[in-house]
Amino acid sequence: MQITLYHNKNCSKSRMCKKLLEDNKIEFKVIDYLKNPLTKTDIRKILNNLDEDLSEILRNNKFKNQKISVSKLADIIFKNPNLMQRPIVFLKKFYICRPPEKIFEILDRNN
Repeated sequence: MQITLYHNKNCSKSRMCKKLLEDNKIEFKVIDYLKNPLTKTDIRKILNNLDEDLSEILRNNKFKNQKISVSKLADIIFKNPNLMQRPIVFLKKFYICRPPEKIFEILDRNN
C-alpha cells in the first residue's frame, strides 16, 4: 500500500518528513493541501480514520479541551486549512506524523 503525505511546504516538520521518505527511497504520493484544497469529504475521511485523538488535529490550542464534532472540525479545517496539524500521513489509517521520525514507527506498524 502506498503512503500519502498531506504536505504543507511551509512547515519544517512536513518538509522533514518528506525528506526522510525521499532519503530512505520510500515511494509516496504528495498532496499539497494548501495548493489543492481538501474537500469537506476529504477532511471528514481524515477525521473519521485518524489514529490519534481528534483533539490533536488542530494546531490552535483554543480548541484543545473542547468536545467538537467531526462535522464542526471539518468546517474549521475547510475554512482554515493552516489550522490542521501537519504532516498527515496515510497508510491504511491517517496519522499525525510528529515528530517526523514517527514515519518509521508508522511503517513498522503497517508491515
